[in-house]
Amino acid sequence: MKFEPKWSGRGTPYALGALRIAYGILWLQQTTWKVPPDFGLTRKDGLYYWTGEMVKYSFLSPHKFFVESVVLPNFLFFAWLTLLTELFIGFSHLVGVVSRLGAFLALAMSANLLVGLARHPGEWPWSYLMLLGYALLFLSGHPGRTLGLDGWLSRRLHRPALAGRLWARALGLLT
Repeated sequence: MKFEPKWSGRGTPYALGALRIAYGILWLQQTTWKVPPDFGLTRKDGLYYWTGEMVKYSFLSPHKFFVESVVLPNFLFFAWLTLLTELFIGFSHLVGVVSRLGAFLALAMSANLLVGLARHPGEWPWSYLMLLGYALLFLSGHPGRTLGLDGWLSRRLHRPALAGRLWARALGLLT
């Protein structure tokens, strides 16, 4: 007998699919102000400014130390890493492909934002908790299998010819 929570109904996967798509659009929209090639380094604005704010407002000393000692001295590397990671998160949720991997990365990015900026006077800490909560929600299931490419990919990975292969099982976990 399969356990199904009482709040789950026939429309739940579609509601979660729509929410996943909106979450993807949110992450993609947030990449628009992370502008290469210098990401605000020259003007001391944009991503460079907000990275510096993490040094001021982080509520964990090891996080503050890491941002100050590792991230800022290697800012352009981490800026590109941030942009590419957020683009991946956004696209994986928008089209529902390897969406659990996207959710895991979103969880890590959201935790970083929460730790680094929740105490900032101009920020609303609940927004970071919501980003974290959505990432946990999507990580706990298979969000891209409804209204996403993960459904198509999952069906192919479970065919007898691929079902026993390690790479197919690993990829199936990410869908």
